Amino acid sequence: MRILFFCHRFNSLSQRLYCELTDRGHEVSIELDVHPDLMVEAAELYKPDLIIAPFLKRKVSEEVWRKYLTLILHPGPPGDRGPSALDWAILRGLKVWGVTLLEASHEYDAGDVWAWRTFPMRFARKSSIYRNQVTEGAVECVLETLENLQKGRILKKPQGHSVWNPYMEQEYRKVDWQTDTVLDVLRKVYASDSQPGSLSHIKGEDYYLFNAYPEEELKGAPGSLLAIRDEAVCIGTADGAVWITHMRRKEKGSIKLPSARVISHLLDGVKEEPLKPWESVDFKTYREIIYKEERDVGYITFNFYNGAMSTEQCERLLETVKYAKRRPVKAIVLLGQEDFFSNGMNLNTIEDAESPPDESWRNINAMNDVCEEILRTEDKLTVAGMQGNAGAGGVFLALTCDFVFAREGVVLNPHYKNIGNLYGSEFWTYTLPKRVGWEKGREIMENRMPISSLKAYQIGLIDGVFGKTPEEFRDKLRRWLGDFLNSPGYEEFIKRKREERRKDELEKPLSAYREEELERMKLNFYGFDTSYHIARYYFVRRILPFRTPPYLALHRRLGFSS
Repeated sequence: MRILFFCHRFNSLSQRLYCELTDRGHEVSIELDVHPDLMVEAAELYKPDLIIAPFLKRKVSEEVWRKYLTLILHPGPPGDRGPSALDWAILRGLKVWGVTLLEASHEYDAGDVWAWRTFPMRFARKSSIYRNQVTEGAVECVLETLENLQKGRILKKPQGHSVWNPYMEQEYRKVDWQTDTVLDVLRKVYASDSQPGSLSHIKGEDYYLFNAYPEEELKGAPGSLLAIRDEAVCIGTADGAVWITHMRRKEKGSIKLPSARVISHLLDGVKEEPLKPWESVDFKTYREIIYKEERDVGYITFNFYNGAMSTEQCERLLETVKYAKRRPVKAIVLLGQEDFFSNGMNLNTIEDAESPPDESWRNINAMNDVCEEILRTEDKLTVAGMQGNAGAGGVFLALTCDFVFAREGVVLNPHYKNIGNLYGSEFWTYTLPKRVGWEKGREIMENRMPISSLKAYQIGLIDGVFGKTPEEFRDKLRRWLGDFLNSPGYEEFIKRKREERRKDELEKPLSAYREEELERMKLNFYGFDTSYHIARYYFVRRILPFRTPPYLALHRRLGFSS
């Protein structure tokens, strides 16, 4: 089928649907919600069999849905209506929620229901529920509907009774340290992640809060700043304390940053409470990186917010990798986190730096230090376990490992093109051709569209795909590791790996790959072409484009014919 997406942004759900549909042979074109007239124009240019709106903030024009079947994905069950569906569900502590595929109509979220799914609600951040349960349900709804349409079955029904839930204002999201409990704060911050944040008053100033964790040991007066760890700040509540990893100033143009950077002027005298990744604790607290050993395997979980890795986070991850290499384990596994494996450099901390070019240079070198440390691991098996999505340098961080496995449904963006046409580093010129060859490698790097983990496996980019949920993925990965590490093939693999690494080093040292890549990156950071800096500025400040780029919109490419 010829399918047109209407999107406010080409977000994680939209990308997942794009991968699922194109993998099944459908043709998909994307029109961003720049202006209603342009959406009408897109439909007339493309003449789709079906329009899907995976993520949209305005009503589809009647001129469009009267002529073309238009289906809207709503992150709530049938009968729920309004723009803050997940926000209200989290704040109200609902135990079951859902996702609905409904037909566009005169009123928001009021059209006929074509498919729907429900799921148990985790107590988690809105963005995490959206990327996991909502996305999985949405994919099932769309695939079910497409199957019915292709078989000529129109299985839709009116919604019946419905409830309109308005946009959630800050009066419901706002944290009051004096009266709110730990549970209250978590619910409000979870419901407001990743936008718009939960407003809070700290030492006489207003900030938006993001990404909260409960703390069971530290105590203090409500609203007091108790401790700092890995740039997160611990704050007292009415009955305990929470960690807030990211904040944003309440001012126009401010950006989301690690909390300790945002309120650094308030932290004089606030103590550091360091906790090494390999230290064991028996209470709830914030841990950015966790190292655990299990049956000859060292597992490294790095919970970097939105998958972005700042210079300092790379340095902490490097320390953990070095520690794991000294341990008597047979394998080291990089697990990232459930929502993201890694998205490479942290563009927000770069944008905030006194000199973004200099911080870009520091950040990419810190990323490369981690990658090189993994590549130079000759006496242990290294494995990347991609539970969540990955992009840019995060994909190539994974490729430095001996084996790369991904969960079903994970979306990869193995290129650097969308942030100012970056050349990229992380030793991709070494690892990518070894896996797929130079011809396929160039094709991958030039393609600006996402690919599914299944597609990545089919083209040889990764070594396996399994597990529908993160839990199932980790369980199957553990079983694979147990089988392989206890097989005769393990020692032979390590021997062959060591010989191949030394042979490759003689032919061309890793340092040469690194230097060549960084010479190109230096031009991106310091050269006359400022496209990287412009693209980063737009990305960090979430500035919408003034048009849909042709790489998304088939219907806006030269020579397109309907």
